[in-house]
Amino acid sequence: MFGFFSRKPKKTSGQPATPSAGQSEVHLPLPIVVRRSAVEAAMDEPFELVFAVEMFIQTMTSEGVYHYSEISPKAMQVYHADLYSAEVKNGGHSQFIHNAGQEIDAIIASARAGLASMGAKEQLATLEKMSVWVAEHPDEAAGQTGFEGGRDDFLDTLDDAFYDADEAEPMQRLTAHWIASWPDLKIVDDDDYDDAIHQLVMANPQRAGRLLHRSVTKLARQMIGWRAVGVGLACARLSPPEVKLAFGMARVLNVEGEQQMTYQLRTSAKEPRLCVVTDAHAAIYEYIAQEDAPIVRAGENLLGANAPRVGTRLARVEASEITTVVNLAEEYHAPVAIDLLLRKAGFDPTDAIVSANSVVPKDEGAVLNWVVIAGGKAFFIQSSPSGSALLRGKDDAKLAEAWMPELEEHFARSAAAG
Repeated sequence: MFGFFSRKPKKTSGQPATPSAGQSEVHLPLPIVVRRSAVEAAMDEPFELVFAVEMFIQTMTSEGVYHYSEISPKAMQVYHADLYSAEVKNGGHSQFIHNAGQEIDAIIASARAGLASMGAKEQLATLEKMSVWVAEHPDEAAGQTGFEGGRDDFLDTLDDAFYDADEAEPMQRLTAHWIASWPDLKIVDDDDYDDAIHQLVMANPQRAGRLLHRSVTKLARQMIGWRAVGVGLACARLSPPEVKLAFGMARVLNVEGEQQMTYQLRTSAKEPRLCVVTDAHAAIYEYIAQEDAPIVRAGENLLGANAPRVGTRLARVEASEITTVVNLAEEYHAPVAIDLLLRKAGFDPTDAIVSANSVVPKDEGAVLNWVVIAGGKAFFIQSSPSGSALLRGKDDAKLAEAWMPELEEHFARSAAAG
């Protein structure tokens, strides 16, 4: 992520993680566990069993922090085949291609295996035709959006073929029948399901390290990502200063006479903002809401409805300052520092919000200032060449500090778990 974990960490004396006392040993790939009621309902409500498999995957990856490669390939084939079906039914093959992005080849391969195994011959045929079209028309494929103006006519014919196939032989019924036939499907009574899932979640010997890696990665997105850093700095230039909280919908809007990608922005102020980030600068603008909601015609992009107008520019920072913060944040291990300092102070860093604030030149090296919100409280963090400190927002009292050797060790633990 942004090269943050590409730096070679210093060697540590830690041993590979193993299940702790009381944990069950896990065997990979993970067996698929579903509620008995989902299997019993599959005949009349096939969606229940398909959804049960997908929820198992979601729980294992989000809570157990297992990788997709550690989950049964058959389950992933169900997931990708159903993803293909859902995307086509929502916005057509054009939308599927757009949303699949760089992962399209892997998703197609997995969905292909699933469709073949469940016997969805006609749906598989439309997938294969789409796959050939993508390979033969890479430029057109890159331009697909799922909306009018970004849809190829050939893909629309595949949409019709898919709908006909699914009406004749519903894919969800085929999927549920296939799942129920798996000899390694683990069916547990509903009353025992939560315990069985919890045991699998906690049995991952890599869970603690991966949770740390996930936490630091989320912080790195906010502290080393160009857009996040630029907008955070611009928010600090507002009068009075504001704190970047979250990005919203992206639209192409008229910005100072030019069509530019514009993001809705939520800050510490009551009013919404708009922001623009380019290679040369980041800027915050006044958000002017539509007075009357426009009528959306059939086939038009729904995301264009109720688009705001871009008002007065409120703040701007140049690329040079953004570059300085990004480079120093990586050099100072700033994302790792925030994770470690919040833990030291007794706060969960998992969902922390970080907004770049300023760069202060010092003889011993520039200091980076950050505003952090965690556990419903605001903090300031100062990152310097020698280490970092966590300050309480209301009175600047120092709550925790970490010197560079400690940050290097924390970085190594996080990087090793990636």
